[in-house]
Amino acid sequence: MSERRNETSVNGEGRDGTSMISGEELEQLRRDVRRMRDEAERMRDEAAQMKAEIAEERDRLQTQLAVLDDRGGQWSDYLEIRGLHVEFDGFVAVKNLDLTVMHGDLRFLIGPNGAGKTTIIDAITGLVPADGSATFRGEQLIGRKPNEIVHLGVGRTFQTASVVEELTVLQNLQIAEGFRKKPRELFAKPDKASQNVEYMMEVCNLKDDADKLAGTLPHGKKQWLEIGMLLVQDAHLLLLDEPVAGMTPAEREATGQLLKRCSRNRTVIIVEHDMDFMRQFADSVTVLNQGEILAEGSVEDIQNNEEVVRIYLGGGDQ
Repeated sequence: MSERRNETSVNGEGRDGTSMISGEELEQLRRDVRRMRDEAERMRDEAAQMKAEIAEERDRLQTQLAVLDDRGGQWSDYLEIRGLHVEFDGFVAVKNLDLTVMHGDLRFLIGPNGAGKTTIIDAITGLVPADGSATFRGEQLIGRKPNEIVHLGVGRTFQTASVVEELTVLQNLQIAEGFRKKPRELFAKPDKASQNVEYMMEVCNLKDDADKLAGTLPHGKKQWLEIGMLLVQDAHLLLLDEPVAGMTPAEREATGQLLKRCSRNRTVIIVEHDMDFMRQFADSVTVLNQGEILAEGSVEDIQNNEEVVRIYLGGGDQ
């Protein structure tokens, strides 16, 4: 009885008198089911694609954030110098010097000519032999070769910018970035600028100069390029020797802002004679005289130090 009640007629009525669907309607229903199934599969595929794109975007943003913080270091990335001593044929250029510069500090080294400012940087970077200790990130720098020190995250500039003038700005930065690559990667021609290089060109105000030969840049931009080359190498200790010498006032201002930005996530030491530049941008100041520290402190402390004024600042005229 139950089987007879459930019997259906494709084109008629059921045994209980209810209307039944036609064969055409049944086929349409089947088509609708297939279409909904296909649509569900398409939506699943789109959801999977969207999920993959979100994951890719998340990875891209994480990489970008790593660049946006300018490859910032940690609080433990500080320079500690103890008993640094440098002599040249009996002449004492640096005398048993102790100096600590903390992460995030924009430290200026000032003093008369021959005070030992550049010699300290030369000793830290392995360019002159020295006794004593200079550690960065807990790594001893004294006694190492210059290329080893660079690999420890230490970078320096010179009074005259050392860029490859026959290459473009972009090529100079790509070469600098390649310094940390594996040997087999050095000969691979990059298809385009990396995100790191692109960002550092923007940071250093060089994005519009990417395809210009470095030799055609004005003096200020050559210095910015050299700083950019240190940044793409991921240097955490920047040692800059008179970076604004010969710059226009506008270039000095832009350079100061750049160095302020860099110092937020690095240890930055600047050898400088431009007292106006020092007053405007220094976080702290070390005054040297005859290879020894004469005074240390804030800009205000240094300007109010009578001994510093007498020996170096000349009553504030410089």
